[in-house]
Amino acid sequence: MNPEDVEDEEMDEQTELFYKSLSNAVAYVSNEALVLTQYEVARPGLFPKLWDGIGDFDKRMNDIAEHLGGPPDFYIMSKTREVEPPPADSYPDATLREALEMFLRARKSVVRAHMFMTGSTVLAHAPEMMGLSTETDEAELFVSSAQSAFWEHAETAYIRLYSFWDRIGQILEFAFFNIRKFDHNTFSAVIDRINANIVPMSKRLESSASWKRVRTFQKSEKEDGLKWLLARRNLIVHSLHLHPIKTKDESVFKSQFNHLENSHREKLRPRDAGGEVDLLLGQLNQAASLFGSVLSIIQTTPSRKIDPFIS
Repeated sequence: MNPEDVEDEEMDEQTELFYKSLSNAVAYVSNEALVLTQYEVARPGLFPKLWDGIGDFDKRMNDIAEHLGGPPDFYIMSKTREVEPPPADSYPDATLREALEMFLRARKSVVRAHMFMTGSTVLAHAPEMMGLSTETDEAELFVSSAQSAFWEHAETAYIRLYSFWDRIGQILEFAFFNIRKFDHNTFSAVIDRINANIVPMSKRLESSASWKRVRTFQKSEKEDGLKWLLARRNLIVHSLHLHPIKTKDESVFKSQFNHLENSHREKLRPRDAGGEVDLLLGQLNQAASLFGSVLSIIQTTPSRKIDPFIS
């Protein structure tokens, strides 16, 4: 065979492989949104949302943005002379929208982790559903890959859930202290500052059920509390990738948390896949249920609402 023909044949095979992989990639990307939506719809109520009615939620968000000094929906201007509306402060709306987007991303990560938990569990028990041979290493390879993907998605979900609370801290720091720069302060630090500086001077805030709920969550070391979430997030980011702790990993896990009591250390120990999704759902439920409380807390601050009348 002519060497040039061999080279052309190899190029054709490589080209075919390239386009096949591209086609599979496009199909995977386009189908993911559909699969996630179908998975969620088939489990109504399992994955909480921040709102039920879009119209009411949008109105409340707009009211909060205006309370914080954002521009009103419209200005009422004089017809007798030309006037320009004042410069709009877009920061309140931008920080609120950022928090919403982070919640949606965290929620999607939880849905994705839950789906991979379900899929990898079914695949492990019935590989023949996907035509995988149990006589070779084929089934074990696919199951292992699916299980590993679950732990990756669970890690992302924890990080995004904690990031959501930092976005809430950014809003609260602006609402209570008019601070826009949010480089190092965390949600917990902002709540502590509010408790130390604002609560003693505000009976309304001190007696607020919303404040008490948020403060309790911030101080809680339970598995649906913020301190637990921070510890789990720090474990993932700084110390140990998320996976079932085996004997060979025990010393690494203990060394990171040997300053804690055994009972508290065990709360941080990674569970099996089913246990982890329960923890993620618990944290997602807290984020969804406390968001309304956060908005109520913001409304205890002095209003910066702009007068829509321009004369």
